[in-house]
Amino acid sequence: MTTQLSAQSFVRLLKAPTDPPNPDSPPKIHIACTAWDDTTLHIPNKHELIAEFILTRLLKDKSKTSDNPAIDVRYWCLLRRVLDASVGVNARGPKAWLGSLLNRTPLAPIIISTLNLLRDLSDADSEGLLLHVRSCFSILWPLSVHKIGVETLLECFGTVLDVSVVNSYREALGNAGNKKKLHTTFLQTHLSSWIHTVSSSSHLPPHLNEAVYAAGTETLFSLDALRASPSFESLFTTISSFSNSPSNPAISLLTRLFSTHTHFLRRYRTTLFPVSQNKIQGRENEMRNTSTAFFNSCLKLLTGNAQSWEARVGLVSIIESERIYVSQGESEGVVEGVREDAVRVLEAEAEDEVLCLALDVLIVLARADYDVIEPVIGRVLPRLILNPPSPSKDKSANAFLNVLLDFHSKTRTLHTYSNALIDACTTLPSIISPASPRELYGDAHTSAVLAHVHLSSFAQALRTFLTPTQVKEASQITSTLKETFNTYQNLSSLIKTSQVKAEDKPRKKRRKSEPAPPPASLEPSTDTREIDARALSLSLTFKLAALFLSNLPSSFVTSEVRDTVREAGVWAIEASLSLLCKRTSKISWADQVTGAALLRFSYHLPSLKYVGEPGGMRRLLEIVKIEEVEGELVLEILRFLFAWSSRSETDLDAETVFDFALDYVEAQEPNSQSGLMVLYLIVERWLDLVDAQASKSSIDRLIKLIFSISPSSPRQGNVQSLQPRDVIWGVLHNAQFWEMGNIRASVLSYLNFSPTSLSGSPSDHLGRTYCLLLYVPPEYLTKQARVELVRRAVEGDVTISSALHAKNREETTKRKRKRDEASDQEEVWKTLSHIRVFLQRMGQLGYLNMSDYDSARDYVTHLISTEIADDAVLREATINLTEVYIVALLRASDKDPSASAACASIFCSIAQSRSLEEGSLPQLCALQLVERLNQDFSVFSLSDSTVASMKDLHAALTPTSQSTIGDALPSSGTIKTWAHHLSFGHWLGVPATSAISGYGRQIAVALLRSGGEFRSAVETLGLLFEELRCLPNVDRGMHLDLAIGVYAFSMGPEDQMALDEVVSSGCKHLPIDDFSHLLGTVYEALASARFPPSQCVRLVHAATVLLHDAPQGTLKVIQEFFSKCLDLFIGNTQFFAGPADLKAACLEFVVRQCSDKPAALCAIDPGPIHALLSKILFGSLIHDITTTSSVFHSATAILNALIRLRRDLVVHILPHLSMILRQLVSCMRSLRPQLAAKQSRIVTDTLPSWIAPSEPLGVPEARALARLFTSLTAKTVPRTHMQPSTEQKAESLSKPFAKHAAYVVTAYIDAVNDPLCVMRADMKRELEPGLFSLCDMMGTHSRDAVMVSALDAGGKSVMKALWKEYEKQRYVGKG
Repeated sequence: MTTQLSAQSFVRLLKAPTDPPNPDSPPKIHIACTAWDDTTLHIPNKHELIAEFILTRLLKDKSKTSDNPAIDVRYWCLLRRVLDASVGVNARGPKAWLGSLLNRTPLAPIIISTLNLLRDLSDADSEGLLLHVRSCFSILWPLSVHKIGVETLLECFGTVLDVSVVNSYREALGNAGNKKKLHTTFLQTHLSSWIHTVSSSSHLPPHLNEAVYAAGTETLFSLDALRASPSFESLFTTISSFSNSPSNPAISLLTRLFSTHTHFLRRYRTTLFPVSQNKIQGRENEMRNTSTAFFNSCLKLLTGNAQSWEARVGLVSIIESERIYVSQGESEGVVEGVREDAVRVLEAEAEDEVLCLALDVLIVLARADYDVIEPVIGRVLPRLILNPPSPSKDKSANAFLNVLLDFHSKTRTLHTYSNALIDACTTLPSIISPASPRELYGDAHTSAVLAHVHLSSFAQALRTFLTPTQVKEASQITSTLKETFNTYQNLSSLIKTSQVKAEDKPRKKRRKSEPAPPPASLEPSTDTREIDARALSLSLTFKLAALFLSNLPSSFVTSEVRDTVREAGVWAIEASLSLLCKRTSKISWADQVTGAALLRFSYHLPSLKYVGEPGGMRRLLEIVKIEEVEGELVLEILRFLFAWSSRSETDLDAETVFDFALDYVEAQEPNSQSGLMVLYLIVERWLDLVDAQASKSSIDRLIKLIFSISPSSPRQGNVQSLQPRDVIWGVLHNAQFWEMGNIRASVLSYLNFSPTSLSGSPSDHLGRTYCLLLYVPPEYLTKQARVELVRRAVEGDVTISSALHAKNREETTKRKRKRDEASDQEEVWKTLSHIRVFLQRMGQLGYLNMSDYDSARDYVTHLISTEIADDAVLREATINLTEVYIVALLRASDKDPSASAACASIFCSIAQSRSLEEGSLPQLCALQLVERLNQDFSVFSLSDSTVASMKDLHAALTPTSQSTIGDALPSSGTIKTWAHHLSFGHWLGVPATSAISGYGRQIAVALLRSGGEFRSAVETLGLLFEELRCLPNVDRGMHLDLAIGVYAFSMGPEDQMALDEVVSSGCKHLPIDDFSHLLGTVYEALASARFPPSQCVRLVHAATVLLHDAPQGTLKVIQEFFSKCLDLFIGNTQFFAGPADLKAACLEFVVRQCSDKPAALCAIDPGPIHALLSKILFGSLIHDITTTSSVFHSATAILNALIRLRRDLVVHILPHLSMILRQLVSCMRSLRPQLAAKQSRIVTDTLPSWIAPSEPLGVPEARALARLFTSLTAKTVPRTHMQPSTEQKAESLSKPFAKHAAYVVTAYIDAVNDPLCVMRADMKRELEPGLFSLCDMMGTHSRDAVMVSALDAGGKSVMKALWKEYEKQRYVGKG
């Protein structure tokens, strides 16, 4: 506009009937924007006129499909500017003029129109528009919501997802009288969008999701809606009309809806289910029937996919948790239908996810009522055996079996469970499976039913919960086994006879013109399949029977039962010999499986007193040599015969069995499962027998087989199967193995064996030997063996290193390398690493031979000159080994000049090394040696030649250490080198030059200016402390301030421990003035209030570390600083009402001082300590999202330390102590479920800010509080620096605190008796020991006074119950 507008013309333009007002004028929004931006234009109430124009325009044009101002960002941007600027306009605030404007212009249609139109915009456009809409909405909505009806709010709720709209709708809904129409409208219009909004796939924040869900359920399940239809057929009719896609969001919401429906039924139960004459049971039954109908309606929506089964699990869980199911009720048939669906899934062998969920359904049903699943146990257990195992299925199956075992253990019906397991195994042949029995055999034995986890729990339960009557009935199992085996034997004989007759029958001649018959199928025949199925069933049955009979409670086993079990074992031996030895043809697979099962059964029973025909066991042993025999049968034969030969009166000696076992293992392929199983059997069970009875040659063969396996061999094949390294690790970590004399002699003989007579290269044998030696306890090596192994290691090291050096030069010349050569070279590097690690360990134990100083010098020179590839283990071992040799030579230099000469030669060789650059091996060796010299040696104890060579080394390190700070900060290695260089010079007494005094300060300043992005904070801090110790001419105040700055402002907590160690070691050498300056710097930083809480946490932690590792003579400084910090914490809100981590840091500061240095506490300190605790434990209106339990533990630790260690100070402030204890007890409360907002606020306002109401304190905190109460009765002697005039007696606070104990007990009673709070039973149980200590201090007189004056009826009942429990455990001096 080119002409100045008047107020009258401006109003006319905005209220013109057309837009733009004139053909040649701009649009109205442009006129309004220009007028608002023109500060020289004076129009009365300009902000009101523009706001009225915008809102009126948005309302009138809300139904436009094109050019709608609701999605024009210019209108919302101008409205936002007007609303933001009108806050301070004259004396009228926005509430005064906006209220009248919003009374004329309804806001809800504008919001609904805007949000509906946003769906058609792109993401970028809608995001930019919503930025302005949200700001305007936050001001307009609170002023207009009271004028909006509940039906309009429902329409807004269906469109807008904002916390303010949701809360407004919920408030209006609660005040509405009739909610039937709202319920119907919500079902017909907004249910679909609401379900998609609150589903798990939505991206709403959790608090908003919860608010939207609560608003919807309050509409759906209002009292009027429940009266009209308690089971909600209309809701499920609407949901069923949705899409039946697999990802239907309504399915995942059913569990949540069912839980909420049950909750509302209980809330309105007295209105919905009125009863006469207090027939509460009838009301409960009606509630259950209504919930069952809702549950049944939910089930009708479910299909057979994983999402539906997950919903079934949730629904059934609510049936169990809410105790809706009762037998002989309406819910019985519905629950049985769910059970049958789950069993059908197991029988159909569905996919793993669905099968696991079906098992979860059965688990929940079993927890709800075991009688529900008892009829189908016989159908479920066989399926658990036959289904292929997997980690997910095994987890669910184990949980199901644990529920069964737990129930039968509690009801003392384990014999029923045992029969169910055996019946499940015997019925396997009748179950049709597409897989053959031979394919199912391995899976069945590793299934959840027969896995070690279940069987070990079952065995423990048998030994604990079987009754004497059930033990006497054990003989019935043996008769069942015999009948089953006889059936198998008869069937096997019948099939074999028919096969023989079929083979003997003459074949009909075939004409030449007839086609040739097809070749015989490789698949087993029907008869063979049937006999294999019987053998599988027998194997599993015998395994369970052996477990049952071998775990009978010994106290209940009578002689009759013992004889029956022994007879069963003898029968199993005879049956196995008859089946395996008396044969006329090769042993079939079924007979092998059955024979292995019989031998396994007899091995677990006391049947070894069997005396059979001579030679029977030897014939059984001969079966091992048959090639087609399965590995399982060989294992069972050998295990049985090892046990048999361990008796003294047998005709079969253990050495024979051992030789057969070794022959079998050597005949197998390397690392085959059959051979590994036999080897594992020997080393885990029969090593003592082998050591006692086997010959030396046999033991040598065993050791060779064991040590042929590399300890670092990778896993092969199935991860759950036996691995080669399991065998070798089991041997090397077995103490019994090393204690056996004959075996140990063979081991040493193997390790000392000359490599020239072995197959393969000598370096391969050297690598295997020293790899094994890393696992061998050095104490078991003889002195001669150690000397020989060390000599061979040194020679091998030199030889291998020379070969590698020559090969590297050759490769450098030829510039080519083959892949196999690279692999061989990698193995050589590993061998070298094993050798040096072995030598390092020998040196640390003092087993290296240092008498030949020249050889030691040459070897150290060789180590330093080795060119090491990128191998961290080899590099570290080389550095440590070099240190071991040099330290040994230095210690010997006092007595022998040749050792001193060797040391000087080594230092000269390092100093003259051409590779002293950063990170090189000579430099790293020198730096580590500097640390050792500072710790263990004095420069005056060394010879002049050695010191001179060290000074040469110090001078050689100087050029690589010294540097200037430019734009790029130095690396951590450079900084560390410089610190070691300073330390080395200080130790040598070399005066420092003035040119090197500011290196650490420059790095620290550059670090702090970089904003904390530099990662070398630990090295920089160490350098600052090293300069303070070694350099005389530094600005000490500046260095100390920079040290605190680097500590407090370094990045992240990843270097926290390393920084603490540097500060701890650096403070011990500081003078008192420097230490006082450090503490002053920390205090000034904390008191300045210029740092954010995160850096204050670091500063408080720095103060904690400084006080913990203070130098000697600083007691007064520590006391003054501690008192000043307490006053600072109390007087600054940031410390006691700020973030939880800052509170925890402040309390940790107090804890460390009270527990580590209690004698340093002053008489004035307990008062501020209790004041700080009171402020931190005080109630707050604002709470954190998560509970910080460390604050509670720190508070109890502070009081515990004061009570135990400084009773002399606490005794003067016992009222303060009792108040803090009352606050701690009050913190143990938790909200009662289903409280309204105002009721919740009453409780939460009394809880401290660091306790989240949704995460109350738990059992560990109750246990800590009980320990604190108990410590009041503990007798201790105060720890002070002053010497007492007389001998002090150990006393407690029982008598002084007796008059205050009642107030702490009443705090507990108030917490338990509070109608808005709840205290869990486990927390009460943990608090009992402490409460009993308080009751003991109170006495009956204080108890009676409290009962009369301080407690109501509920409190009196709680006190009576507590005192009754106290009287039960109180010692009265009798017995």
